[in-house]
Amino acid sequence: MKLNKILIVDDSDNFRVMLKEYLEKHALAVEIFEASTGEMGVAKAACIRPDIVLMDINLPHSSGFEATKHIKGDHPNCDVIILTMFEVKVFKDMAQEIQAIDFIGKSEFNERLVPAIKRCLESKRKNNGK
Repeated sequence: MKLNKILIVDDSDNFRVMLKEYLEKHALAVEIFEASTGEMGVAKAACIRPDIVLMDINLPHSSGFEATKHIKGDHPNCDVIILTMFEVKVFKDMAQEIQAIDFIGKSEFNERLVPAIKRCLESKRKNNGK
């Protein structure tokens, strides 16, 4: 069975480690990769072709929005979930414009992230079964 791939793009080493442990605890049967900048996220996505990207907005050198545009341009079937501390309407609107599948505040990821990932994975299973 092919494991789905998740790429975490966040400049906080501590948050990436915590998020990876959180996802592993939920036994989602996924491979988890990491990047600390938008540029690294784009490059890593080109190599590993993730199914889902968990993208921070505030990244060094380029925003998570710019990185998402590049990733979605190269891999339109990749689902991007924005994970951010900045839960403001203008950012939610921008996330919709760049076709992010969800916008989750870091303060609420415990409740919302795993269900969002499961929806993405289920959608991919259904689409691959056709």
